[in-house]
Amino acid sequence: MDFMDLERQRGITIQSAATYTSWNDTNINIIDTPGHVDFTIEVERSLRVLDGAVLVLCCVGGVQSQTLTVNRQMKRYSVPCIAFINKLDRLGANPDRVLSQIRTGPNCITTLRRSTSLLVCSQNTRE
Repeated sequence: MDFMDLERQRGITIQSAATYTSWNDTNINIIDTPGHVDFTIEVERSLRVLDGAVLVLCCVGGVQSQTLTVNRQMKRYSVPCIAFINKLDRLGANPDRVLSQIRTGPNCITTLRRSTSLLVCSQNTRE
């Protein structure tokens, strides 16, 4: 959904975008919001209308302070979520470390820690 050149070059979302798809006779609305702290209010507005969320984590950066802010927002609005760890093919990627950050420690993502499993795949290699 990232359509700006800079978004595609850097692999980040700068401007929110919405789209939809259908699955098993169900319409699914998708809202892609930026992960940067400057967009916290925009993310919170989106969370107010969601039935569920996908929390996308960078395999290099892992759980960051903004991740924790979004986690608190999801808990405030009782939005269930699943985690998706991307950028697995980048130098320094460590999916096991990111999964450990999700599950344990003072900054764990409490809504995910009990039953999170890891499926490793790559868009670039199609594995």
